[in-house]
Amino acid sequence: MTYPPVDDWRVRINGREPHLLPHVHVQFRDGSRVSLAIEIGELLSGFVTPRKRLFPVRAWIAARREMLLAEYRRLNP
Repeated sequence: MTYPPVDDWRVRINGREPHLLPHVHVQFRDGSRVSLAIEIGELLSGFVTPRKRLFPVRAWIAARREMLLAEYRRLNP
């Protein structure tokens, strides 16, 4: 599931992932990519500079946490 772009980034949830921790993938317009835990917003992998670019992404995730968790669980039963 890919969500519409916000500012210079886009959020995606993949299905059938072997990971136990619910997370989202974020791709920035410049090609930077990160994975963030849905429940706590922790950076799991990837790199983006400056790191403050993650602040609005984390806020977006926090505002939609329950919806994102439900979608992650639906795609990764």
